Amino acid sequence: MKLKDKVIVITGASSGLGKSLANKAADEGATVILIARRRDLLEKVVKDIKDRGGSADYFICDIRNLPSVQETVSEIFKEYKHVDILVNNAGIWTDEELEKKQPERRKLAFETNALGNIQMTKEFLPHFQKSNQGYIFNVISSSGIGDSLAGDNTAWQTYGATKWAMTGFTKALKDSLAGTKIKVTGFHPGGFESDLYESAGISKAHQQPWMMRTDDLTDVIIFALTRPDDMVMERILVTKVQ
Repeated sequence: MKLKDKVIVITGASSGLGKSLANKAADEGATVILIARRRDLLEKVVKDIKDRGGSADYFICDIRNLPSVQETVSEIFKEYKHVDILVNNAGIWTDEELEKKQPERRKLAFETNALGNIQMTKEFLPHFQKSNQGYIFNVISSSGIGDSLAGDNTAWQTYGATKWAMTGFTKALKDSLAGTKIKVTGFHPGGFESDLYESAGISKAHQQPWMMRTDDLTDVIIFALTRPDDMVMERILVTKVQ
């Protein structure tokens, strides 16, 4: 199994891409540690993994809240001593139409999509630096990359801005870790069938012709995470063929 004996922490792991990745990574032999806010959903994912003979655990954490992040990371390392991979996957959707009725989503999006993931990374980083090993895999978006394939951000300007923030952070983080054995990847998928839109109150968001399958993107992540120790895929852009 490709990830046998690896310990992987996944944020936003109670549904969507995080849930899919947790299941696939566990099936590949990893011990998966799931982080999200909803205990009921996390318990179900962990139970499903354990019922198949996999290894899984969960921690309740609001990544927007720094004390919650600090406490969670401390508890993880008390329990598991080391972590091999951190996947920053947590995020919410916002767009111009939603913000007309819910302008507070702008602040919430930045706190979740950018600040929360940065806070989680900063708490993990000293542990990775101490052992001079680890992998920080940031799930961002094609909305946060300067490429014609990424599409038009005009209908979701705040969302795109949060993803550009994570792109900038990821590059700066990678540059700051040059000369170490700590890997950093920025993953930039286009639209796919997650629960991102439903969680924002948008109905009929699945089975759209422009969407990719969540499990297919999970396979891309697994491939990136299982490259040789001396290889890293620094930036991955995945879009739909139409």
